[in-house]
Amino acid sequence: MKFLLKWLMRRTKPWVWKIADAYDLRIDRPRLAQGPEDLIIEDAPEDAYRNIPKNVVFNTGSGKIFVGRNTVFGDEAYVLTGKHMGEAEADALGLPLHHVPTGRDIHIGRNCYIGSRAVLVGPLMIGDGAMVCAGAVVTRDVPARAFVAGSPARVFRIMPEPGRSAGAEAPAPVIAPESPRAALPAREPVQMPGE
Repeated sequence: MKFLLKWLMRRTKPWVWKIADAYDLRIDRPRLAQGPEDLIIEDAPEDAYRNIPKNVVFNTGSGKIFVGRNTVFGDEAYVLTGKHMGEAEADALGLPLHHVPTGRDIHIGRNCYIGSRAVLVGPLMIGDGAMVCAGAVVTRDVPARAFVAGSPARVFRIMPEPGRSAGAEAPAPVIAPESPRAALPAREPVQMPGE
């Protein structure tokens, strides 16, 4: 019975996609690049199926996208290489309005986590083990093991290296200088009764 269902799905899927396109219905086509450039996923297909939801968008209109092994995406994350030039930028470069430049590659390292509805806009590199918070808009490079959040995304913390003991002192969180918290003095640890 299971074999019959798989066979039926394989045979009917192309027709379902054509009917959905005719009626303007959205059907998520998993892990497909939307554009002429390459999408390279280092994971084996079964791991990519588990780590990358169907509704993650990979736009390769202006560059290549590389996703390292064991990188996990949240729902509706957007990885966008595309950019359209505005009128002033196109005139300055002598190109047509809304010209799409190339070479805006995105490289996502290994063991990263990209949160739900995060937007990654190329060109950029995300280092190994980095975490991008849900809803973050990343427009600049992210160092390895960094925790970034916000719009535009900022580095809030560099996480300790793997294999480091829990009692080892972790580096202090990195706070952007324009942040009002940057001027506050560091808090003293609270002593709990019985310690």
